Amino acid sequence: MARREEIYGTSFGVGQLVVDDGLPVEHALPDLRRARPPRESSDRWCDLLRRYFAGEEVDFGFAVDRYVVYAHMTPFEADVVRALARVPYGRTASYRDLAVAAGRPHAYRAVGSVMARNALPIILPCHRIVRSDGTLGQYGDDPAWKHRLLELEGADVACADRIC
Repeated sequence: MARREEIYGTSFGVGQLVVDDGLPVEHALPDLRRARPPRESSDRWCDLLRRYFAGEEVDFGFAVDRYVVYAHMTPFEADVVRALARVPYGRTASYRDLAVAAGRPHAYRAVGSVMARNALPIILPCHRIVRSDGTLGQYGDDPAWKHRLLELEGADVACADRIC
């Protein structure tokens, strides 16, 4: 299999996913401004993402170790991503919690940098990582996405950031 771009539609808009040899490697969240293609992808990953955005708890069964190698991650980044992949659906953890889970308890700011570079939102659920004070923090170009995603998962989300 070669590297290919897949498109899928949701009530949140049209999402894009790049898959390389069966491994998701880049994901753009759905956007209402993105044109819906005449025929959507039937790729398994797109089906899982459609189900997720429909409110279903999905087990992506993502090969984290394979992705870590593909993305040429440092040992620190790999530890953080492995810990991130274990944060359960509908739950949140703080950057500090994630640093501890990655075996680097004092590196919570560096954990934030890893989250900011996450090329696979949803599949690697960086939206579940919040600040230690419980506020949501940033999330790409549209911080309101973090609230939407946590709400979709049924997480207990306080609108402390007033980005809701």
